[in-house]
Amino acid sequence: MPFKDALWDGSDPLYAPCLSWSGQDPFARQARWKCPQKYLSAGYKVSSVKVGAPGYPEDEYQRERALRCRQLTQELVRWWEALDQPKLRLGTWQYLIGRYKSDEFSPIYEVKKNTKHGYLQQLAKLETAIGHMPIQDLDYEQIKRIQKAMEEKGRSTSYIHRFFNTLRRVARYGKALQIREAAAVAQTLGEMRFQVEAARQVAPTRAQIYEIVSAADAAGLPDFALGILIQFEFTLRAVDVRGQWLETHEREGGIIRNGKWWQDGLTWDMFDADLKGFSKVISKTAKSLPEPYWFDLTPLPEIQSRLRMLRQENPVGPVRLSTRAGGLPYTVSGWTQAWARMRKAAGLPKNIWMMDIRAGAVTEAKSLGVDPYALRDAAQHASVSTTNRYSRNRSDGANQIVQLRRNR
Repeated sequence: MPFKDALWDGSDPLYAPCLSWSGQDPFARQARWKCPQKYLSAGYKVSSVKVGAPGYPEDEYQRERALRCRQLTQELVRWWEALDQPKLRLGTWQYLIGRYKSDEFSPIYEVKKNTKHGYLQQLAKLETAIGHMPIQDLDYEQIKRIQKAMEEKGRSTSYIHRFFNTLRRVARYGKALQIREAAAVAQTLGEMRFQVEAARQVAPTRAQIYEIVSAADAAGLPDFALGILIQFEFTLRAVDVRGQWLETHEREGGIIRNGKWWQDGLTWDMFDADLKGFSKVISKTAKSLPEPYWFDLTPLPEIQSRLRMLRQENPVGPVRLSTRAGGLPYTVSGWTQAWARMRKAAGLPKNIWMMDIRAGAVTEAKSLGVDPYALRDAAQHASVSTTNRYSRNRSDGANQIVQLRRNR
């Protein structure tokens, strides 16, 4: 039987597939999730599951029942789709990769959703290349053969580095599972080094950033101009300004579009009423540095002025809304494409990427002789040693950078 899109995207929180009721009391009937006969005939073992205590269809537990029904149906659909997949051979890389992706306690579930998405893309490449191979066959010589084949195909240094980093993760997981052959591969990889791409040397200047901002103003994109200024002045990653859209199966609160949930960007509740500053947890280091940074806006009157122009009465939700996306926050690609258009309009070189904004900010600050610890704080980098881990006043360090750069 077909299921609605709401099964996966949570667009209808009351959608309860395969829900069935039994009992005579209209206010104390038992709700059950019942597996359709089609799937039972195919071998599915779960025929019926109680979903909640006795009640009635429109009671206060309606959403909870619907959620449980969707979860059970999702499990059913995954089982059904797996029937058409080739069986995994024990002892192969395909088997270990499959466990890394699906085991309940796999490390892949300990990373953020966007990181997990990237991991899955790399795992797919790994599975295509060596999935058929027995784990024990991947020795040092075979690894070098794979590396050489990639180089001959013209794969970039970064592509090859990411491939073998992914292989390391999977091998280490196999070692944790006490798979002897995987442990041997993990040990071999631990003795090998794969070249990384040279660091980019491009760092846009303050003048170039303001040319982009001016182009955005001229194009009628004040929201984008503000975002770029905030990124540059506070050395923020784009994700902590524009946010990002991540997969979700349920309504987690906030903005949901096509099964994706917007998060991590700037929202009006982070700002003081008088716009003297804002408080934000940095998304990339949220686990290691869960306390929010305080960003002082008082030395940045232009940003304060732009915020006042964009702020409506009783503002809620995202600070910036893309007029080109129907009033919704920017996507990653939309933000990058806007940068490319404004860069072209400003007549700047194509090698100045949006991802270089932080490099430009750090380079400017470093040229002013800023203390390395304050610079680390301004860039919201996680600690790399015990001393750094216990360093205090991270927000003060970040705001000191803003003052020095504005008064230079």
